[in-house]
Amino acid sequence: MLALCVLIASFSADPTPQPQVVNTALNVWDVAAEDITGDGMREVFAVTCDELSHPLKKAVDVFSMDASGTFSATPLTTLPLAPSIGVLFFAEVDGAPPRELIAGDATGATVYHFNGTSFEVSSQPRFSSLLPSGCKELSFIKDGAVDLDNDTIEEWLIPVSPGFELRHADGSIVTLQGDVVSEIRRMNSTLITHQLPAYTPFTLNGGNPKALAFCSDEYADFWYGEHWANHQQYKIPLNVKEKWDANAKMVDINNDGFPDLAVTQTRGTVNLESVSHIYIASAPFTYPETPTTTIATKGAIAAPELLDIDGDKTREIMLISIPLGLRNFINFFIRGKLSVNIDIYQYNGKDFGKEPVFTTSTSMDAPEGREQVAYTMEDFNGDGRKDVAFGQASDKLGILVSEQGQLGASKPWVTLTLPAFGIARPFDLNNNPAKDIVIYHPSGKNSKRIEVITF
Repeated sequence: MLALCVLIASFSADPTPQPQVVNTALNVWDVAAEDITGDGMREVFAVTCDELSHPLKKAVDVFSMDASGTFSATPLTTLPLAPSIGVLFFAEVDGAPPRELIAGDATGATVYHFNGTSFEVSSQPRFSSLLPSGCKELSFIKDGAVDLDNDTIEEWLIPVSPGFELRHADGSIVTLQGDVVSEIRRMNSTLITHQLPAYTPFTLNGGNPKALAFCSDEYADFWYGEHWANHQQYKIPLNVKEKWDANAKMVDINNDGFPDLAVTQTRGTVNLESVSHIYIASAPFTYPETPTTTIATKGAIAAPELLDIDGDKTREIMLISIPLGLRNFINFFIRGKLSVNIDIYQYNGKDFGKEPVFTTSTSMDAPEGREQVAYTMEDFNGDGRKDVAFGQASDKLGILVSEQGQLGASKPWVTLTLPAFGIARPFDLNNNPAKDIVIYHPSGKNSKRIEVITF
């Protein structure tokens, strides 16, 4: 949830933030960045939809910057989308830049190639999948395509009922099993949901192609070797005797090239209890019987994040928690504020220790309705370590850094006046060490407005 007040170091020549605004004709539901013009700068892609129209009006607006770093107020190009389209992602299809834009639904995809001024249809492969059709709130899939065999052509990862189908635009490669959970509910209408595992590519013993790890809340499936013919499955340790909600994620914590495992389980309402277990892999597909580190939180909503905060190639745990005590409820209902606690645990080569190395608390304006506080984490001052940008208030975005040698800070490096309720994404737009920020505002009063902040 709220990745707020922590993180990183001073920079001798701090880049000056340049906030800009671009507007769209339809409501914005997601954004992405990709260099399609070949100038080394990434364009901002906004997928839009008028959710009240019938048939649904959908489009992708593409905004580009000039040599001075200024974004044009009008799109470089606008690509209308069919009402059935649900997701988009980029993939290298022909082996030559720029990457193609893929627009998909449950019955297939359309491959768009940028010809220098606009998009043109390259191909329209047909296949069945679990991709949604007719979405009102469209999304870009991050890493929807990955070059797994180092041949410059990226493999698509398409969700199907057994797991994921690896394919190219011209056909299927292989279908790999994963823990897909599908449910159906009968109410006034029928609701069908699919919960898919997260996937992580990794290199196993320097081999080619890259291996794939699929991680659900209960199982980790590993596929590796030629044509991904080898398979191993790991049952994630869970407390199944009581009613615990579970969440698992895989990430390489100690930079040994193999994904480690973080499992968080929660139970209760007012007396909420959260326990996070970290399992460091001792060898490929091998995890300890007991957790490497256990972090427990009571009376708060807790969300651990595994991040390389200080740039040493190993991950720290940033535990963000919202206390559910009386004081926080009073602050919320009387003052419209939320209190947030942040603890940072540092990996010492063996585990994360028993106590955090940094602790702080802060408060922020509570959003109303479907709005949310904008926050994101990346290196915004170009010093190689992660910073935090977050909405201090509905109209103020703060960016936090720390003094050299610290893992956290309580003073913003810079505060910008702009709509700070929304969703923030970090991108490298202008090809320099400092990352940039794009903020959009789905379902809010600024739903057709995008903040672009370059450094």
